[in-house]
Amino acid sequence: MDITDLRYLIAVVDAGSLSRAAVALRISQPALSQRMTHLEDELGVRLLERGPRGVLATEAGQDFYRDAHRMVRQFDQLSRAVSDHRQIRGLVAVGLPSAVATQLAAPLYSWVRQQVPGVRLELFESMSGYIEELFDRGRMDLAVVYRDQPRERPGDIALYSEELYLVGDPGRPVASDTTIRLPELADVPLVAPGIRSSLRVMIEQALREHRISPTVVADVESLSTMVRIAQTGDACALLPLSSATAASVPIRHVIDPPLRRFAMVRTANELSAPREAVDAVCRGIAEVTRQLARAGKWQGICMTESP
Repeated sequence: MDITDLRYLIAVVDAGSLSRAAVALRISQPALSQRMTHLEDELGVRLLERGPRGVLATEAGQDFYRDAHRMVRQFDQLSRAVSDHRQIRGLVAVGLPSAVATQLAAPLYSWVRQQVPGVRLELFESMSGYIEELFDRGRMDLAVVYRDQPRERPGDIALYSEELYLVGDPGRPVASDTTIRLPELADVPLVAPGIRSSLRVMIEQALREHRISPTVVADVESLSTMVRIAQTGDACALLPLSSATAASVPIRHVIDPPLRRFAMVRTANELSAPREAVDAVCRGIAEVTRQLARAGKWQGICMTESP
């Protein structure tokens, strides 16, 4: 077993497919499959469950994946080490939900280049549920996560809050062109992320508290696709203002009561990157978000005061 075997296993688990991983790694699928089989034989344990629809890590494979990823990250950091130990250095993996990445990713990258040039970012963008899943698997040092309450758990730093808007034509008359009361969402066809998404959980819980059965007509794990579907007029989406204003369709502020969610920055319990590098990027996320909010470049968010 060598560092290449670890890199190959990480690529296979991330891709969920030997063929996709082989393309990304630029090796043949048979060669990759043989390496994985040899690794399993060497360890004496099955790491991957192979099936017609792809591969999944076994329980042992998930444990090995986390340790392998940590070792590869540490190995890469050693290879980039330089004599100047006074400068903050490290590769910091950051997960950003799509709605956050659209606003934050580019300016955060610029901030890191200017403030801590020895730090290199590894950015992951996806829907919130998948970001949290990858974070829990040990794939990231930091992640922005959503909650429906302003409560923080150990390791969380409150970032901002925002309210949701109905994007699209509800298909029937409502009391206002600019607002819509929560009870008026009854029977409005909605597209929303899958059930593992915090946004989906928040929407369903809020509606059911008011005895409204949500009418989710499609699970859509893409922010841009939800917007495009809303533009067709066949269904609506519930999105923050920063995502809603990008669509050339009607938007209505949800009120009575509003749908509010809270964004937190979460730090992993076990870090692959140096602590000072993670702390610097965490500080950068808060500073850049505050700058964007003050400049009116990130609409609809209200910064949360944290120590």
